[in-house]
Amino acid sequence: MVRWGILGTGDNALKFGKDLLIDPTTRDVHDVTHDLVAVASSTSLDKAQSFLSAVGAPSTARPYASYDALVTDPDVDIVYIASPHSHHFPHARLALTAQKHVLVEKAFTVNAAQAESLVQLARERGVFLMEALWTRFFPLTRHVQQLVREGRIGPVQRIVAERNLGRDVERLYGTSHRLVNPALAGGALLDLAVYPLTWVRLFLGLDGDSFHPSHVSSAVIPYEATGVDETVTVVISAPATKTQGVATASLRVTADPREPGVRLLGTQGQIQVFGPAARPDWIRVVPYDSAEAPETTRFPIPVGHGLFWEADECARCIREGRLESAGMPLGETLWMMRVLDEVRRQQGLRYAEELESTAA
Repeated sequence: MVRWGILGTGDNALKFGKDLLIDPTTRDVHDVTHDLVAVASSTSLDKAQSFLSAVGAPSTARPYASYDALVTDPDVDIVYIASPHSHHFPHARLALTAQKHVLVEKAFTVNAAQAESLVQLARERGVFLMEALWTRFFPLTRHVQQLVREGRIGPVQRIVAERNLGRDVERLYGTSHRLVNPALAGGALLDLAVYPLTWVRLFLGLDGDSFHPSHVSSAVIPYEATGVDETVTVVISAPATKTQGVATASLRVTADPREPGVRLLGTQGQIQVFGPAARPDWIRVVPYDSAEAPETTRFPIPVGHGLFWEADECARCIREGRLESAGMPLGETLWMMRVLDEVRRQQGLRYAEELESTAA
């Protein structure tokens, strides 16, 4: 049993809280369970209480009107950071300093320096830290990784992945919404591109911390009303493996659900992944040998939203005394943040100094 505290009461927090309370046996998990013991809003006790009611939390769960109260609750083992990513750094640092294990929603931080600071602090404190990149823990993702390891499509030569929201943001939300608000580090890069870049990273064939700025190129279309990035394309080359990845993300472009959101192109075939890159639900393996028929496999989420698999990973790591996950290592998070930094450097994308700062 792992006891969770949730910092933030937005949409991601709501989905995560509901998933925590789903019986693990419904996804054939029998070795860990979860308890939601507290939630905190930075502005309102009523908002925290409404959150607990909305997720169906047990009556013993406590609402807090401050993040300090949440991280000092002795019954909380691990804190899920679900505030806007512009504020992940100070909120995660608060929890780590309070000696709590921490799961941080993506994007992990605003920049790589902040991520490095959190990793160092977690190691100094001897507590678990992980980025909440839920896609890595989907059974579908792990199945695709196994197919590639088995050589089903031969060596991977190219990865093409996209995450397109297809929203008329200003009409639906207004220009102050977090998606396009520079004060909240808005834009497609930090909010959406992390997902296609995750697929690129998984199959580039690189080991360890292999980031090199010369291997990254990018292009951006700005969101004119606020100056953040509306559409972004990132190309990453891996000379050692002769592999290339192309990741695209857009707030405005609409994805065609009939087309794969991710394609892994190998020498003997390709794997097509359907559904949003963040939450795909079926794949098709297409061999280049015309004598073989394509093979389709579906991976329905049994119940809920699918965030419980990353929570299960956290629970197992804590149970076993591990300070990071083998499925989502901290080195992978640092690689991602360095790629995002390089794209922003190339495109002149910078946020306010208080958002970029690593000061305590």
